Amino acid sequence: MIEIIPNWHPVWVHFPIALLSMATVFFLLGLILSGRAGENVTSAARWNLVLGCFLLLPTLVTGYLAYNSVAHDGPGHQAMERHMTAAWVTVAVFALAAVLAWLDRRRTRGASVLLAAVMLVGTAAVGVTGYLGAENVYRHGLGVERLPKGVQDTGAERSPAIPEAGEAEESSDPEPQDAQQGSGQGGTETEESVPEGHEGHDHAH
Repeated sequence: MIEIIPNWHPVWVHFPIALLSMATVFFLLGLILSGRAGENVTSAARWNLVLGCFLLLPTLVTGYLAYNSVAHDGPGHQAMERHMTAAWVTVAVFALAAVLAWLDRRRTRGASVLLAAVMLVGTAAVGVTGYLGAENVYRHGLGVERLPKGVQDTGAERSPAIPEAGEAEESSDPEPQDAQQGSGQGGTETEESVPEGHEGHDHAH
């Protein structure tokens, strides 16, 4: 079995998002298009609605498993609670839409005003749920195994070329006093030992 991090929820969740959103689009197109085209898109809308509702089941199951298995803190737990609440609202709205679509099954083109309104609300709920799910990962780091090297808790990447304030102070410390005294006392001797043509140049050893 292929290991998916944190589990299979990120895989399943994209199917109902796409199918249910396209079901709404096709129902609205069925109201606009006439003739055979309107009937075809309406049929596609019903199939997308059925498949999307069916695939909500593994999405909910894997989401619940992720909810009980990923490491998280207090804010992360609250974020998961919001995401789960939005998910259940989305399921309830599309369950109502499925019932309305069944009652409206004799309509060959488009959808009733009530069904169209419920589908639009459900699509908005899908967007909110998806946004909250993305927040869980990208804002709270839920389900993430590791962070890139050098990324701190604040989320900012520290450049190794820029020293910290303490490191800068240490690197700017003056030379030891005995070294300064030695250079001061033996100034004449040092000048005499410099080879000709090297005056005024510093050499780091």
